Amino acid sequence: MGDNHNHVHIHKHEVRGKNLIFSILLNLLITIAQVVGGIISGSLALISDALHNFSDVLSLVFSLVAHKLSRRKASINNTFGYKRAELIAAFINAITLIVVALFLIYEASARLFHPEPIKSGLVIWLAI
Repeated sequence: MGDNHNHVHIHKHEVRGKNLIFSILLNLLITIAQVVGGIISGSLALISDALHNFSDVLSLVFSLVAHKLSRRKASINNTFGYKRAELIAAFINAITLIVVALFLIYEASARLFHPEPIKSGLVIWLAI
């Protein structure tokens, strides 16, 4: 009698990739809602948070791509493999955050001199 049994193998990298994709989609949905709400309500706070969430989306996309690249084996041309992809992704993410911060500083300083009314009811509903 032979042992006939089945095994279910779930590899960590498959789960990590699926979790990253789910996180990307969820953050993208939140970002879109905040951008639309920020534009309609005139709230720089919502737009600021939307840009922050968008930088999170980019970070997650970079992480997913870097994760897939870093799993590649070394070759003649790439003797260390693609391990540096994660470092490059972190660098791009840092640059993105700096650009977002500079944009928000510019917008906030402009609103100091030309304030706009905000539809706070919409902001509260989006926060909920």
